[in-house]
Amino acid sequence: MAQSFCFSGYRFEDESGRLWSGARELRLTPKASAVLLVLVRNADRPVTKEELFTSVWKGTVVSDDALTTCIQELRKTLEDDSRKPRFIETRHRRGYQFIAQFTEPPLEEAASSLVVAQDISAIAVLPFADMSPGRDHDYLCEGIAEELINALTRIDGLRVASRTASFQFRSSGADIRAVGRDLGVANLLEGSVRKSNNRIRVTVQLIEVATGYHRWSQRFDREFDDVFAIQDEIAESIVLSLRGSVLSQREKQALRRPHTGTEAYEYYLRGLQLLSRMAQPELQKSSEMFERAIAIDPEYGPAFAGLGIAHATLYEWFGSSKDDLTKAESASRRALEVAPKLAEAHVARGCALSLSRSYEQAAAEFERAIQLNPNLFDAYYYFARACFAHGDTERSAELFAKAAEARHEDFQSALLQSQSLRMLGRVDEMKKALREGLRRAENALMLNPRDGRALALGAGNLAADGQTERAAEWTRRSLELYPDDMSTLINAACTYAKTGNKEESLALLERAIRRNWGNRDWLDHDPDFDLLRDDPRFIDLMSKLK
Repeated sequence: MAQSFCFSGYRFEDESGRLWSGARELRLTPKASAVLLVLVRNADRPVTKEELFTSVWKGTVVSDDALTTCIQELRKTLEDDSRKPRFIETRHRRGYQFIAQFTEPPLEEAASSLVVAQDISAIAVLPFADMSPGRDHDYLCEGIAEELINALTRIDGLRVASRTASFQFRSSGADIRAVGRDLGVANLLEGSVRKSNNRIRVTVQLIEVATGYHRWSQRFDREFDDVFAIQDEIAESIVLSLRGSVLSQREKQALRRPHTGTEAYEYYLRGLQLLSRMAQPELQKSSEMFERAIAIDPEYGPAFAGLGIAHATLYEWFGSSKDDLTKAESASRRALEVAPKLAEAHVARGCALSLSRSYEQAAAEFERAIQLNPNLFDAYYYFARACFAHGDTERSAELFAKAAEARHEDFQSALLQSQSLRMLGRVDEMKKALREGLRRAENALMLNPRDGRALALGAGNLAADGQTERAAEWTRRSLELYPDDMSTLINAACTYAKTGNKEESLALLERAIRRNWGNRDWLDHDPDFDLLRDDPRFIDLMSKLK
């Protein structure tokens, strides 16, 4: 049974994990909320660190820093003082204890919280379970789920968790309430896929997190050729269930995507799965899958768009090969020819043009992508990066903010926005964006402690926030996990430069740049490297970049 813990004007809901001060919700990261839940349920005694790690991280190996971060967040939110605690007391060598006295909730306050809690607009789509005979269709399960995520982002009034966040979880055996709390959503879509020969069975359930109630469920048992129709029906049913209204004509048009044959579509989904992993071997394999799809269907726009993004990413992050830039150019151009109303095609074209330093043309493509899909995170994010590389810092801050709004859990956009705001001298806005970005990065690491991008990019921002010890710890962890990853090396170099360690910064830059890794325009405008700009070694390294 749901229970609320009330203390000193605060109310904490054990089922939803939400903390309130009167009628105002105080936002907590999911893991901080989970720590608070363990503490309030055991308020009669100290809770050891081991108990907290076991309860909150459930067997995942994390450092003490993860728990310390949660305790610091709770104290900051509750305005508690570790030296004179009112709520959370540190018990030396024993753990932590919740020490506030509980009270009964006012009746009107309890009633109002029930109304606020009915936020039905937020949904996460979990990767579907593979029920195929050979259990060898994970690409299809992930692909269908990702296509649904992309479709739902086009719908007004829905907030959809990103693939990166929701794919940390698997539907089979998942604790619905814990997953919903961790993702900050009120609804989950889970399901399964069984493919045998040319038959496909897709079973889906839309679940209300707070109650575990199935709002809607259905099984589709059809020819694989009907997979696009199945996806459309699922999306429409979700909208009807959550929003209470059918799709408008404009939304139906927005959902329409180019169709293809089953064989080409399977190769496309394989490419999509690999594209998301952002590592050089996977990106190269991803491009091969898109090329196979194109060989079967030379008119399939999404495959050309995917191919353009794959080669653009390889060019920017892994070697600046002229061949990759040429392929990004040709694939993105062809994507527009065959699918001019596909927003992703314009994003791919914008990326290719920006890497060729045709920034004005790139801006036009990104703007067209936003017109076609105003909720498309990639359009805002890559547009913002292009503006920053071009030196348009003010526009980059605006676009990073829109990217952060389009995807509420993305830490990159918020942290990069804070950098742009810092360069513009907008200190108050910068601090707000920085705190939000770090909160999101901490949340990402609680879901996946091995998230190298969160560690590497977050470390530099911890340093900017004056948290030098944590910055050093996050940098160390990122380098231990991914010593040859370009993003890790460049961001670690940023962190060392920020903290005045020129030698370490230059050593890491040399490791990256000697492989031709790095975006010259970005590094030219990144203030993190200002400490190094007059050093002959830095000048020599920059001369090696294209």
